[in-house]
Amino acid sequence: MESLNVLLTMVYVFCCLFLAFVVLLQKGEGGGLGGLAGSSGAVDVAMGSKANMAMKKATAWAAALFMILAIVLGVLSNHLHNPESQNFSADKDAADKAKASASATPGATPAATPAASATPK
Repeated sequence: MESLNVLLTMVYVFCCLFLAFVVLLQKGEGGGLGGLAGSSGAVDVAMGSKANMAMKKATAWAAALFMILAIVLGVLSNHLHNPESQNFSADKDAADKAKASASATPGATPAATPAASATPK
């Protein structure tokens, strides 16, 4: 389980870097950082005339993978660091058995709870 967490974390970091790279390369409405390669058409020359659409698709896929991996890593991390969350049904069964044995014991009375004071505020 720990090796899966490490592998998914490495994929997540790669996805983060790729997403940042693809977003920064896109030609935005206001110019953005897409013109850092020299001219504003450098991406179109390097990857063809439909590069803008390919970049938008790559951004969408990378963003979706980023969100899915974030959720999966959060759930996996919760299960790795909270062992009681994995044994919830076993703990519940043990608690039910303890309650059943306590109620079956003759002469056992439940502990009295202190009454709340009825002072108005």
